[in-house]
Amino acid sequence: MWAEVIFVLYRIYTINVRMMKGIFAGRSVLFQVGVLAAMMLTSFLMASAVSFMFTVAMMLAGAGTDSAAYTQCVQLLASVLVFLFPAVATAWLCSVQPATFIGLGRVPGVRLSGWIAVATLLLSPAISLAGHFNMQMQLPEFMAPLEQFFREAERTAEEMFAKMIGEGGLLSWLVNIVVMAVAAAVCEEFFFRGALLGILRRKMRNPHVVIWLVAFIFSAIHFQFYGFVPRMLLGAFMGYLLLWTGSIWAPVFAHFLNNAMAVTGMSSRALKDSALFANELNADDMVWFSVVAVIALAGFFGCLWGIKFEVRNSKFKI
Repeated sequence: MWAEVIFVLYRIYTINVRMMKGIFAGRSVLFQVGVLAAMMLTSFLMASAVSFMFTVAMMLAGAGTDSAAYTQCVQLLASVLVFLFPAVATAWLCSVQPATFIGLGRVPGVRLSGWIAVATLLLSPAISLAGHFNMQMQLPEFMAPLEQFFREAERTAEEMFAKMIGEGGLLSWLVNIVVMAVAAAVCEEFFFRGALLGILRRKMRNPHVVIWLVAFIFSAIHFQFYGFVPRMLLGAFMGYLLLWTGSIWAPVFAHFLNNAMAVTGMSSRALKDSALFANELNADDMVWFSVVAVIALAGFFGCLWGIKFEVRNSKFKI
């Protein structure tokens, strides 16, 4: 009996979902952005409720909520509910071809992936340098309370990251790669470069404006002022990858590599205090690291040419 009831409810649900496909396809860009925002807000409330129940269950079970495992579970839940679900739902509601809408084209081949990987690696020193200067920014004195709020938010984010890294070890590294590299890359890229950029491109004809606007929003929504500039630069790079390849998997791959390098670097006792992974550069490292960053940046722009050449001279086109 219960199996029949569940089957009937499932059939009703799937029929309704199919009927809702593309119902907002003809609506305005502003309306579709509103749909995405509403989905995100709803998912955020759902994630908050589920996280609360999970926390209560952990406390009733006598388990601590300050462990790395707890933080990893909450982070994974937030990524899926707050970013991935709204992106997929909006693509379904706002397009008769959701897969095309979100950029689920062909997966980059070996050569294109190689160019993207090298470009991401070569961009890392410049991103670290930008992060260092971003950390040195000081707001005017009359904005001291706001600066204190930003600094506190930055410390909270660093503490959460350190808690997830834990004492290191292979198992911890693998879990963090899944949570902070794989899940974060897929969920955030589907939302920002897939859904949001996909909607805005319909209205704004200049792709560069759209890419940098979405990169700005991507960085701002993390609420980390002292990591704003490097995150925006990374967001722009990922936006251009989507523009050139037409596939969401290109920025997902670059996002994954960037996060995986950070997780690996901070999980290694030998690397976490190096200039590439440290939050701030000391005076002794500044000169040589700046030279390395400039040289690597020149190589990065060469890789961008390689990426565009590979796309133009291959069948990797949508």
